[in-house]
Amino acid sequence: MSNADRVRIDSHGIMTYFENLQQGQYQIPPFQREVVWDRDVVKRLWESIYNFYPLRSILVWRNEIRLQNHSEIGGHLLHDGSSGDEFQYLIDGQQQTAALLTSMYGGKSKGQDDRDPRLYVDLTAEEPLNMEDGVWRERFLFWDEIDDRGDELLQNVGRKKKYDLGLIVKLEDIAHCSGEVEKRLLDGGLTDYDAPARKQLRHFREVFDNYKFVFIEVRGGVDEVCQIFEHINHPGEPLSMSDIKILENIAPCKSTRCYDF
Repeated sequence: MSNADRVRIDSHGIMTYFENLQQGQYQIPPFQREVVWDRDVVKRLWESIYNFYPLRSILVWRNEIRLQNHSEIGGHLLHDGSSGDEFQYLIDGQQQTAALLTSMYGGKSKGQDDRDPRLYVDLTAEEPLNMEDGVWRERFLFWDEIDDRGDELLQNVGRKKKYDLGLIVKLEDIAHCSGEVEKRLLDGGLTDYDAPARKQLRHFREVFDNYKFVFIEVRGGVDEVCQIFEHINHPGEPLSMSDIKILENIAPCKSTRCYDF
């Protein structure tokens, strides 16, 4: 196999990637770590996407081997939608993917089982002069930062009023029913096309329509995949010996049967 055939670079939009995951086009191999993402890191992840900043690429291993795989990511079941003789495994990018999925559709995150991981967007958040102003803390909110518990949490009263007025909305609603979000803004009196909240909504539409993730698709043996993973993951955590052993145990075999580790 030539180098040109061994590595292929592609890109997909956010919603296309979500759809591919839900259709089972990607699977999580058994050696991937549990998801651990701080809530501020999740906010900054979405702020980078909001600003069209590039994120680290997602590494996919395409091969003819059916591994025993994890059936969920962030609490979302991954159906086995593989067809034909090839399978696609997320070798690097699982945690980023899980953070995106749970912040959009809910689910669970390690160490935060009692919190709703879904993100909301404050459409009235003012644009900062620079990234260090920390507007991401106010633009992206979790429900416990909005819920005032019937005026009991005074620090959340203002946000809860904005939520009731349709100025703070679920990220999922912007992605899937932005027309309804805008209609509520119009019904609430925001008839000016250039009203800040409507401009924010249009920007998010552009994000969901045009932001791209970079995918590096690798074909080849275990040694090649491990080298690429550790190079991309540096200075992160490299594959452990037990991780590599899992791959080495199945590497010589080209059968499509499921391996039980």
